[in-house]
Amino acid sequence: MRHCAITVLMILGFATGAPAQETPRLEAGVRLGLPLGVTGRYFFTERSAAEAIVGLYNKTASLTALYQHHFDLSALTIQGFGWYAGGGAHIGTRETEGSQEFLAGVDGIAGINYNFSGIPLNLSLDWKPAIHFTTSSELAEFGISARYIFGRRK
Repeated sequence: MRHCAITVLMILGFATGAPAQETPRLEAGVRLGLPLGVTGRYFFTERSAAEAIVGLYNKTASLTALYQHHFDLSALTIQGFGWYAGGGAHIGTRETEGSQEFLAGVDGIAGINYNFSGIPLNLSLDWKPAIHFTTSSELAEFGISARYIFGRRK
């Protein structure tokens, strides 16, 4: 699963034309909610990011890749506060009645984020509905994520 997440992030990185003068930023941490797991987010520009989530929940293991567009709300609220929206896709497996079932589908995401000014920490709260192609969809997926920031954006 780790190799799949790295591959997805690399493909998304080559697919966007980030200018050379932009400083990329990597965040990695944990996600509490549906799904429960680890999350990594890579910023190509100030507003453009890709997120990978490796999650476990209800006898299900999944890998989700998302593109996000970020909006800074610092001018209206407090420094470091913003919101984001985007979408992507997921794959995974689910155990049902003793057998493994393949999952694939599309995801949406919308959330709010806060970057602390004194420490390299990002907190976010999001809604991530998932529409499965092969089984019933899950539209009430909410999560709270805490991520360590490895580099700062300009």
